[in-house]
Amino acid sequence: MIQLFCSSALRTLLSGYLTSRGLEVGEAGEVALVERGQEPAGPLPGVVISFMPERLEHLTALFDSLAGRRREGLPGVISGWREEKDTCELIPYERILYFEAMGNAVYLVTPEQRLTVKYKLYELEQTLRPQGFIRVGKSQLVNVAGIREIIPWFGGRYILRLANRQELEVSRIYAKEFRAFLEL
Repeated sequence: MIQLFCSSALRTLLSGYLTSRGLEVGEAGEVALVERGQEPAGPLPGVVISFMPERLEHLTALFDSLAGRRREGLPGVISGWREEKDTCELIPYERILYFEAMGNAVYLVTPEQRLTVKYKLYELEQTLRPQGFIRVGKSQLVNVAGIREIIPWFGGRYILRLANRQELEVSRIYAKEFRAFLEL
C-alpha cells in the first residue's frame, strides 16, 4: 500500500494513476510519496519518495518502469476505444496487424476491427519495437507477425500483404530500417 502526502489536486491525480497500475493507495503503507513542502509531522514508513510537482513525469516514469517489470511474462495488451459502442477493449499485441495515424487520431487495426488508441505513433514505435512492431511509413507501424507476404516493389519499396489480405506499402524512407529489422 502507498501513502500519499500531497495537495488534494495531486492526490486525486496520483491515486487514479497508481490504482490504474494495480497499486493500492491508503492511509497506512510501506511506501510514502511525499510532495515537497507537504511533509507530515508524524513518522513515515520505511521507504519515502519525495517529489516536486513540476517534475511529476519522473515519478510516473519510475512507476511505469516498475509496473512493466511486474508484468513481464504476462501477455502484452493495449486498450482501444470503440467509438460506435462507447466501449474500451483490451487487445493483445499478437492480434494487432498495424497502427495508423490519421489527423490527430491513432488507430489500431486487427483483422476484425479498427479502434482508437490514446498514444502517439512515435510512442507506440518506441514501446512496441521489442514486441515486433516496425515503422513502415510516416503514418503506419506494422506488426511483423501479421505479415503474410513481402513483395519487392519499385524504387526500393515493398508491399506487405497482411493476414487479412490488406496491403501496406513500406515507403522508401523506411525500407532500409525495415530490411535491417527483418535481416533481409
